[in-house]
Amino acid sequence: MSLNSVLNTSKDSLLTYQLAIGLTGSNIANVNTPGYSRQSPILQTVGSADVAATRAQFSVNVSGIARTYDKYLENQIVDQAKTVGYGEAKSDVLDRIEGIFQESSGGPSDLLNKFWNAWEEASANPGQQAARNALLSVAGNLTATIRRIDSELTQVVTDAGSRIDDVVSQINITLSKIADLNSKITSYAEDRGDANTLKDSRTELLMNLSDMLDISYTEDDKGNVNVFLPGGQSLILGSKSWQLAVETQGGTVSDIVYADNSDKSLKNAIVSGEKGRLAALVEVGDTLVPGYRDKLDSFVAKLVSEVNALHRQGYDASGNVGGDFFDPPAAPATEVDAGSFRVSAAIVSDFNKIAAASTVNGDGENALLIGQIREKSVMSGGTSTLNDYYGSLVGEIGQDVADAKNNVDYRTSVMTQLTNRRESVSGVSLDEEMMNLIKYQMSYNTSGKLVSTVNEMLATLMQLVN
Repeated sequence: MSLNSVLNTSKDSLLTYQLAIGLTGSNIANVNTPGYSRQSPILQTVGSADVAATRAQFSVNVSGIARTYDKYLENQIVDQAKTVGYGEAKSDVLDRIEGIFQESSGGPSDLLNKFWNAWEEASANPGQQAARNALLSVAGNLTATIRRIDSELTQVVTDAGSRIDDVVSQINITLSKIADLNSKITSYAEDRGDANTLKDSRTELLMNLSDMLDISYTEDDKGNVNVFLPGGQSLILGSKSWQLAVETQGGTVSDIVYADNSDKSLKNAIVSGEKGRLAALVEVGDTLVPGYRDKLDSFVAKLVSEVNALHRQGYDASGNVGGDFFDPPAAPATEVDAGSFRVSAAIVSDFNKIAAASTVNGDGENALLIGQIREKSVMSGGTSTLNDYYGSLVGEIGQDVADAKNNVDYRTSVMTQLTNRRESVSGVSLDEEMMNLIKYQMSYNTSGKLVSTVNEMLATLMQLVN
């Protein structure tokens, strides 16, 4: 083995450990970078030996750069992001709805009780102007509060629609970025480490996309990640991505489609499971708020129906037959809903038209009968009073809020566990990197010492020649 061969070996060794030290520095620099996977040099022996000819040369080089990661664990994290995103979005909306239905002094339940009490007070003092005025005031506060709740529920749906637009815009941006990374990753040779940081970035984008949308994905033999909706509709194939678009009708989201093919509905696939923020936001306008609103409308319709039916049987302060206490439904509607819940304009203009009496003699029996509606089981097929029905609605919302928060806490805890496991596999350990740094530094220094030794041997050889 010639001295020249030894110098070549030293050169290869110096370059190899210089690269190894550089990779160690990169790991240390990215210790706090989200999604970064530890990079490791793959060292390989190169050279040959010919013992008979007394020739031997073994050197070292870096054959590739390994990305330390667990593919199965990363798939779990991406999948878990769907449930976390869905739960957080739904919990946020439910917190807001709970605030809308907040039960405190002056809330609907409190005003409903005051409404019944006011009728009983009017029955005891049918001729007293103060009692009639108090009844009108409480009734006005009750109807205004219910209309306010209805209006704020409408605003929740409107705001959810705006958030859907924002989320879809973010989804489209993320889809384009993933497709672009697919193109860049597949342009590199598989045995090089050039694509490692790009793959880290792509994994982070997949997590962000999963947080917003229920997706599945596969990786082909070229390194492309292909992304699909649960129904099999393509979102990304190689370097091509399909953008989404939102269609609205009457202020609510009617459909989600491909931007270049509005005939292809994707909404059912998107909301097929409780996964992704987009599914939660679509659910707000499709089922969540409509479900609460239907129950609120049923409460209002029965309250109006029961009170008006008795009020029309009574007589006002002038001895005239009573009319409707609350505004009746406007055609073509058959029942009053929360948004149209109002005290009759005739009574608002003259509270003496309140039909508190059951006869023309001016007694307060009819007001007493109306006040006693509070005790009647007129809701849920005759199994619940109006007060109990409304209370159960508020209780249902409270339970939904608690369930949503518990679900978010659980899903977040699972995500934290998975993330910690990923960090233990792929994350950077400063202690380990310091050990590697010392090891590579010693190897580099030794390779440098080898160069010095060969240089001395060459000097000795030259002296012998001279």
